[in-house]
Amino acid sequence: MLTYETVLEVFADYLQADPDVETVLTSRGYTILTWDNKQKDWSSAVACVTPEALLDELLDCRMSYLQLKATQGKRDLTVEERQGIEADRDRLRRLCKDLKK
Repeated sequence: MLTYETVLEVFADYLQADPDVETVLTSRGYTILTWDNKQKDWSSAVACVTPEALLDELLDCRMSYLQLKATQGKRDLTVEERQGIEADRDRLRRLCKDLKK
């Protein structure tokens, strides 16, 4: 069974690297907060009431982070960059699946 701890373990390096995303344990599960540097405020708060929801949301956050890192927000991803980011997403999903056994 997938657990919050497994997901957080798999994403530990990413969460340290991305200063604009935080996970907060609440009474209803984890919440992912995303910081908006321009507005100097939280731009989103997503409740993840299951470990699967946390996994999906962190995968989305990481994909956005990698896209911005590759393009600096100034261009579209190349086909190769998009394929690399999608491969990374698939690898992390498999890793979480393998660790839950």
